[in-house]
Amino acid sequence: MKHVLLVLTVLLCSCSKGNKEVVAEINGHKLYASELSQVTTQETFDLLNMAYEIKSRALDDLIKQKLIEYEAIDRGVLTDEFLNAYIDSVMVDPTKEYMEDLLAKNRVRSVLIRHLADSLFNRAQIKRYIYPPKQPNCVVADLCVQYRGNLDAATHLIVASDFNCKRCAEFEKTLKRIYDKYHDRVKFGFINFADEPNLASLACEAAGKYGKFWEFHDAIFSYDALPDSAYIFDLARALGLDVGAYKQDVLSAETYDKVNHTIDKLMERGLFATPTIIINNRLVYITNSYEELTKLLDKELQNE
Repeated sequence: MKHVLLVLTVLLCSCSKGNKEVVAEINGHKLYASELSQVTTQETFDLLNMAYEIKSRALDDLIKQKLIEYEAIDRGVLTDEFLNAYIDSVMVDPTKEYMEDLLAKNRVRSVLIRHLADSLFNRAQIKRYIYPPKQPNCVVADLCVQYRGNLDAATHLIVASDFNCKRCAEFEKTLKRIYDKYHDRVKFGFINFADEPNLASLACEAAGKYGKFWEFHDAIFSYDALPDSAYIFDLARALGLDVGAYKQDVLSAETYDKVNHTIDKLMERGLFATPTIIINNRLVYITNSYEELTKLLDKELQNE
C-alpha cells in the first residue's frame, strides 16, 4: 500500500511541478510524467481518496482497539479479563426477549464490545495525523461553460455532466437544492461532458445562441426519457424560437465541433466521470451529497 500511495502521489503532483521524468518513448519521441499525470488527474485523485478512506477507517478501528487495551492496563488486568468483567456487569440477568433479539450469546458479546469501544472513543482526546489528498487544480473556465446564479461571485461551482447519464439526472435534483440556496452568492456553471456530441448536448449548445440554454438544460434533465428530435423542436417552438433557424444551428458543423472540442479538452485534462464537480478550480472527490457540497461551499464563501 505504501508503494501504491507513493506512485499515486507522484502522478498527482508531477503535472504541477513540470516533471520531466520520461515514462515512455515513441519512435524516439519522449513521453513525460507530467503528460501522464494530466490525463489521469481525476482517476488518480479518486484512488488517493479511496486509499485515505481505507486508512482512516482502519485508524479508527485501531484506536478503539488500543483504547480497550489501555483501559485494561489502567485496571491492572489482561484485556480479555477486562472485557469479560465488563460484559458480566452489563449482562446481569438478561431477559429472554433481549437474548432472542440478538440471536446468540457471541453476537451479544460482539455488540457490547463495540458499544464499549464507541463509548471510549467518543470520550477520548484523539489527534489524527493522516490527511486527505490535496484537491488537484482543474481549470475549465476557458472552455464552453454556461453560467447562471451570481455571475460576479468569487466562488464558483461547475458541473461537467451528460444529459444522457442517469446519475447526472439524479444529481440535478441535489444541484437544484444547492442552487436555490446559493444562487445569489455563487456562480454556477455547466459544461457538457458526454461520451460524444449527442442530440441533447447539441440542442443545448445551439439554444445558447438564442439565450435559452438554461431553459433547454432544465427541461431536458426533467424529461423522463432520452429526448428525441420531436421533443427538442417542440421545446424550441414552445420557447418562441425560429424552429427552422434553430434546427440549422443544432445540425451545424460549428455546433458539433464546439461540443466535441470541449469533450476532448476535458479528457485531456484528466476528467473521466460524470457528474464531475469543480469548485473554485479544484476537483471535488466523487460525491452527490447535499450536505458535503454545501459544507464545501460554505468553507469557500468564508474564505472570500
